[in-house]
Amino acid sequence: MIKKITADDKESLKIPTDVIVMLAKKIRLIYETKLKAYNVKQLWSDDSNLDSGESPDAIVRNMDGKELQIVFLYKYAKCLVHKDAVSAFVRQYIPTAALDQQVRHLGSQLGWYVLNRGNKIPDTDESVPSGYNYLVSIEIPNPKIIALAVKRAGRVSARNFSELKIAYSNKCATCGIEEGKQDPRTGGIVSLQQGHMDPRKPLTLSNTIPQCAYCNQTYLDYFCFNEHGRVISVNNPVILLKSPRDVQDEMIQVLLEERKKTEK
Repeated sequence: MIKKITADDKESLKIPTDVIVMLAKKIRLIYETKLKAYNVKQLWSDDSNLDSGESPDAIVRNMDGKELQIVFLYKYAKCLVHKDAVSAFVRQYIPTAALDQQVRHLGSQLGWYVLNRGNKIPDTDESVPSGYNYLVSIEIPNPKIIALAVKRAGRVSARNFSELKIAYSNKCATCGIEEGKQDPRTGGIVSLQQGHMDPRKPLTLSNTIPQCAYCNQTYLDYFCFNEHGRVISVNNPVILLKSPRDVQDEMIQVLLEERKKTEK
């Protein structure tokens, strides 16, 4: 059961200001190194200085409401945090702040990995209840932001296999079946695997296409693929032995004739 933080839990709202500043510094550092490149929105002004020499109380009272929201969610990461608890926390330092802080906008509009009502919580069977928010991570942008960026730029912009799958709309490059759906060929749930484009080269990201287990295990190392998941050449000649004898004979004839042409 995931812990819930509500406005009635007064102790949860009592975060020392020096801890708030510490959390804010960590969030800003991670934002610069891991989120900014994805155009996740910055939640503080450029002239906001957490090392101004002022007291933690003064620094916190000058922080933006959205930054206080993410700090509170980060303090209670992996907990279900009610929107009223977030608002109550922010209003301790910004008394004029709205009663409803519209926390959902952190995820839906600003690109932070914050889940809202109805969103499935990763690695659980639970969804976010109405009125609650759930911070998955401050080190990963909202998947919608990643999907937008990768789909815009294509496979060349992918930095890992997860992003590469997004470039392919989470579908097998070869047969087009979608990850998470039931595969009618096997009866199992589709999980995309790293498939070699050229089996004779290392399995680097640039030499990878996402393939379902069925395609990956069917084609093995027999063929080379292009980036669209289409076979472009034979890699392992053993596959030729699976053909009928008359087809093998035809292949031999074709190869011999082609060899003669190249030797002229």
